[in-house]
Amino acid sequence: MSGPATPGDGRARRWAGQRAARRAEVVDAAMAAIAEHGPEATTEQIAARAGVPRPALYRHFDGLDDLQGAIAEAALLRYAAALAPVWSPRGTPREMLVAAVEAHVRWLAGHTDLYRYVLRAARVTTAVTDIRHRIADRVVALLGAEFPGTGLPVPVAGPLAAGAVGLVDAATERWLESADPLPVPELAEHLARWVWSVLDAALRGASIVIDPDVPLTAR
Repeated sequence: MSGPATPGDGRARRWAGQRAARRAEVVDAAMAAIAEHGPEATTEQIAARAGVPRPALYRHFDGLDDLQGAIAEAALLRYAAALAPVWSPRGTPREMLVAAVEAHVRWLAGHTDLYRYVLRAARVTTAVTDIRHRIADRVVALLGAEFPGTGLPVPVAGPLAAGAVGLVDAATERWLESADPLPVPELAEHLARWVWSVLDAALRGASIVIDPDVPLTAR
């Protein structure tokens, strides 16, 4: 049973809340600095954008690793929020794929410098890996249960989903570097077709045939 609250408890809660709010403000400033200066944005540029001396950044962060980790976490939360077609797919399998891929490509195209900053911060690559695993796990759920009549076993669906995610990641990376990139909708169509060909081959290997242009609810 806990004892009565003390004035010190209230001060600690207020300080924790103020620190969290200030961390969020600095992270927002960091994202703005990255958008202005590119993925090589320095802590000096981040501090200037936040309106504080550089040493003051570390009143709210436990060093550079903590700052970069907070930026990565905030960036990936925004990325995950943009992937609604992944978490709540609708329509035919082809429409699902096109919508999911296009959401991914559009977000990266609109936040390329932030994406590259996160990738450059080697200390936070675990966060990038985690979101990729979440996306792959969602694909596994679709292949294993939510596609009526499929039920691919997880030992098959797991590597298959990881391969599909990797294909999209690698292709988008190359597209971002292109001097003459395809329009986003055209790239999404191509990627959806390529990913479907891989999924379809695996499904047919398990004697499962799905028409990619028929809504799943109609099966």
